[in-house]
Amino acid sequence: MSGTNRMCHDRLRAQGHELVLFVPRGRAQREDAVGLYTHVVILDDSAGSDLWADVAESLHRRAPFAAVAAYNEHTYPIVRAISERLDIPTTVDLDLFEKVLDKARMRAVLDEHELPSCRYGFARGRQAVLEAIGEIGLPCIVKPVDTEASVGVSHIDTAEDIEAALRRVGRHHMDRGVVVEEFLDGEEYSVEGISIGRDHRIVAVTRKFTDPDTFVSRGHVVPAPLAPEEHEAVTAYVTRVLDAFGFHDCPSHTEVMLTSRGPRIIEMHNRVAGDAIMDLVRLATEVDLYDLIARQSIGEDVGALLPDRIVPVRSAAVWYAAPSGPPTHTLAEVQGVEKVRELPYVDTVTLLREPGSPQPTVTQNFDRSGCVITVGDSPQQALTRAREATGMLSFVYTWSSRER
Repeated sequence: MSGTNRMCHDRLRAQGHELVLFVPRGRAQREDAVGLYTHVVILDDSAGSDLWADVAESLHRRAPFAAVAAYNEHTYPIVRAISERLDIPTTVDLDLFEKVLDKARMRAVLDEHELPSCRYGFARGRQAVLEAIGEIGLPCIVKPVDTEASVGVSHIDTAEDIEAALRRVGRHHMDRGVVVEEFLDGEEYSVEGISIGRDHRIVAVTRKFTDPDTFVSRGHVVPAPLAPEEHEAVTAYVTRVLDAFGFHDCPSHTEVMLTSRGPRIIEMHNRVAGDAIMDLVRLATEVDLYDLIARQSIGEDVGALLPDRIVPVRSAAVWYAAPSGPPTHTLAEVQGVEKVRELPYVDTVTLLREPGSPQPTVTQNFDRSGCVITVGDSPQQALTRAREATGMLSFVYTWSSRER
């Protein structure tokens, strides 16, 4: 195993497989050291793929590996290096990964296949970014070419917004390269799928809710409350996109904006969705994508494990708590947790901040403080319950009297 997404690791361990974890230092967790793994290999974030392969080769000589898998795209290069060095199978397609990670390259592939997209430009350096903004026009979106979790994404509505937006993007990202895209107005969805061979199976469509200024995800609900014709338009479009990019034997998480002109790609990934969306899919459809993807990653044919027609049996939603403030404030406690957990429609309460941690200024998904997952008879009921339950959590902060 390489990288994070430990839910897939859990499924493989439950199936009786022995696991060795390879994880960069910055993505390691305290829990990795106990229980689940035969060995845990942690190298510095700067370690090259050859070094990872060297360590894997040493372990392989003592106890041969049968397969190497990853469920987080940032460790895909490590997996390919290990697979090629040891001549053991993997489902990771590095070329596909590079096509979808690089947002400018992704737009170019859409254009090449004449798939509806948006006007965009790639720019490197402050002056080039300003020129690209002028060419695309306002409103527009500026985003780093290869980040995740809304890191550095900025919405520019008027000329007065440009300087603040570029500060949010950051000089580092501008020097590496950004994509300037026309602003797509509409409702945001994501399509969760798994490709078996090149047969793309759509398991669920998620309605997504993001902060209009920071693009930080606030919540999600499955199934998305779409009219039948809208659902067909979104899933048919995404299937064409997956074909064009050559998705095969892997999961897909495709984010789209449903505009007045039809669906348009925001971004896409050859990995599962984060943000608890896979838990919502499991609760709503009773399809455990973590299990299917874990099995597929070690060479199992999972086609027979998917029903021919996937019909949601309930709705499920998640809503995030995202109190924002100065980092000089310190989290003292979170009140209301047990009361929320006792609600009959609450599935999970997750706290992402420990007492003693500084209060984040929320600019990206990693800055959120907790979430609640709920179920309901309809998307609206599940979503309302998630919002209200999350609102019952109180994050209590302390600060120096000198700050008053």
